[in-house]
Amino acid sequence: MGHFDETICDCCVCPMQCVLEQLVGQEDIGIVTPSDDFFLQIEEVKNFIVSGIEVSGEKIHFPICKIVAVCPQNQTFSFDLKPIQTSTKGECACCEDPITNLAKSLKDQVSISIDTTEGDFEIVTGIISDVGEGIVILQQESSNVAISSCAITRISEIE
Repeated sequence: MGHFDETICDCCVCPMQCVLEQLVGQEDIGIVTPSDDFFLQIEEVKNFIVSGIEVSGEKIHFPICKIVAVCPQNQTFSFDLKPIQTSTKGECACCEDPITNLAKSLKDQVSISIDTTEGDFEIVTGIISDVGEGIVILQQESSNVAISSCAITRISEIE
């Protein structure tokens, strides 16, 4: 599952790379970045860059560190996630770890909404179906969304 333990890109970038590697060859994958949302067929995930063909036919490349969420459109996808690490330090320990632990405690329990501060990806609702290091999987009606834990600014429990 990627170069996880061999790099400083630990808490969010490597887990997102692992998610994207599982989607190579898939069409109509939503990529949410701080600047915009894109739909593409993922062709390659390598060296923390994802490359693909957009619906318009244009080939585009994204640095994985700027990806907020990945949304396979109109399909559910079972992601193999990296296990949650308990021995992290620095930014991961004070930012990513607490939100990951909260998401894990809410897994399969209640409908929630997740907000991020990045791009047009505002609030999505669903049930947390899985949580791994740096990634929260939110199950919606006809698809699921892999959200970078580091981009989450709020989780609200919906009654």
